[in-house]
Amino acid sequence: MSGFSAPFDQAVKAVTALGSPFEITSHQSGGVDYRIYANAPKNLIELLAPGREFSEQEFVIYRDERWSFSHFHRQADLLGVQLIRQFNIGKGDRVAIAMRNSPEWMAAFLAIISVGAVAVPLNSWGARKELQQSLADAHCAFVFCDQQRLDIIQPQDLGLTAIVVHHQGTLPLNCHSYRDVVSDVSVVDLSAIELCSVLSAIVIDPNDEAMIMFTSGTSGSPKAALFTHFHCCQSMTNFEAVAAAAYMTNIDVYTKHLNSGRPSKALITVPLFHVSGLFAQFLLTLRGGRSLVLMYKWDPGVACELITQEQITIFVAAPSMLLDLARHPKFSSVDTSIISNVSGAGAATPAKLAQLLKEKFSHSLPGSGWGMTETGAAGASLTGCFYDLKRGSSGFVNPIVDLCFCDKNGIELQPGTPGEIWIKSPTTIAGYTNNPEANENDFKAGWFKTGDIGYLDSDKCLFICDRAKDMVIRGGENIFPVEIENTIQSLPSVLEACGFAIPSEQYGEELMVVVRVAPEDLDQIDEKMIQAHVREQLANFKVPCIVTITDQAFPLNASNKVMKKRVKAIFGPK
Repeated sequence: MSGFSAPFDQAVKAVTALGSPFEITSHQSGGVDYRIYANAPKNLIELLAPGREFSEQEFVIYRDERWSFSHFHRQADLLGVQLIRQFNIGKGDRVAIAMRNSPEWMAAFLAIISVGAVAVPLNSWGARKELQQSLADAHCAFVFCDQQRLDIIQPQDLGLTAIVVHHQGTLPLNCHSYRDVVSDVSVVDLSAIELCSVLSAIVIDPNDEAMIMFTSGTSGSPKAALFTHFHCCQSMTNFEAVAAAAYMTNIDVYTKHLNSGRPSKALITVPLFHVSGLFAQFLLTLRGGRSLVLMYKWDPGVACELITQEQITIFVAAPSMLLDLARHPKFSSVDTSIISNVSGAGAATPAKLAQLLKEKFSHSLPGSGWGMTETGAAGASLTGCFYDLKRGSSGFVNPIVDLCFCDKNGIELQPGTPGEIWIKSPTTIAGYTNNPEANENDFKAGWFKTGDIGYLDSDKCLFICDRAKDMVIRGGENIFPVEIENTIQSLPSVLEACGFAIPSEQYGEELMVVVRVAPEDLDQIDEKMIQAHVREQLANFKVPCIVTITDQAFPLNASNKVMKKRVKAIFGPK
């Protein structure tokens, strides 16, 4: 135990001790030993049940709609009973959700898992080919969708049954109006007790399938990650255990915000089909009886307005989104003192972001973290007092997580040496559906190969260097583009930077970087200036051989991550 990590280690020891709410015990599955939370709920229905106690308290705000907990649960229960009675959906059936963020998305999710079926959130940004492929990969025969996804997927041509939210005009064959389904005479007069009696008859085992989530696809085609109820409940309990330890190490700041009397309210800025939006925000908020505000899609100007109008206290977003927010003209009028927690996770943390949080959110507890879809977002995190002391770090490894850092042959490296991260935890999936090749390559005796390069420093804090596939090997030297990108982004006029490998006759590969600036700054920065700045900060071999300056926005995926392959296709050598 290092002196730096001692307060956090002591807090974790206290919250996970024998007899504590987050007691950790040993567990064996498939011949592999894990550490698990002994008191974690057995399935998602049990985990989410506490949310029913908050009755008329406000749960979700979306545009001009405001749903209480009781209204939300009634919508979900009506849908659940209709899935059983009208559509014959039962245990193990796979039901997709293909729509942008909305209260109906959330109600559909709870309805699906309530009947023992498997929820399959789809990337609502996807084009027809991707969405139809995902439906096929997950073996879905039923889908909840909005009008736009109905037009894209055309479920009637695929033999799918659909429930359509906010539809326009006449619906195709086997497509049903959400409004009509929940107001059908066969269920609309049923009491809450009668609805729950139908759903409570369904027995859900911890090892039953709960959901399929698709990876972001930044390093290839999206993969279908299959979660059991056990995986999900361990993941959700892990969030709560880590939050308890964070509270114990930041009591003064938390107490100050609690004493303000302002109720906890989160702004969901990311898609609900993303593990961060689904696990860390929607489900935790529902379980904890807190309020949330849904964004249809990310817009920094709208986010500024919502923070003020709705008195947002929790703001979690990708690092690029936080930078977008702080640059927006409306941000200057936002009172950030009301925000208790602000966190940028989901990507390596730029140094510019750490400085921004310190300057613009001085009253808030900053946070960072690392996790993946396949791990149920478990991995590493840190909050508050540790954040500024470990700039660029993704935090302390979570209590039920083991990490191993290996070379390309899977051989464990010396401590502190950057290597590909392998992770073992009870939150991590056992494999992908319909992808035996990936399962063979990426899953070994309980360990999952993440594809990220990182290391633990002497204080046991995790640092993410880059994706293994993005690493540039220049004449035998390893270059992690993220390091150079972050260095370039420290320049005030730089909005974004994207680095990638290009062929080199002399070195095999070299680094090229595309730098995005505002249109008015195009004449103020050039290749030599960027190269000189990198040379001042880093080793000479890390200086990019080519720098392209543009004001063109980089293509992003639904998780607001830059799609490097597309950037390279646009700006790289032809």
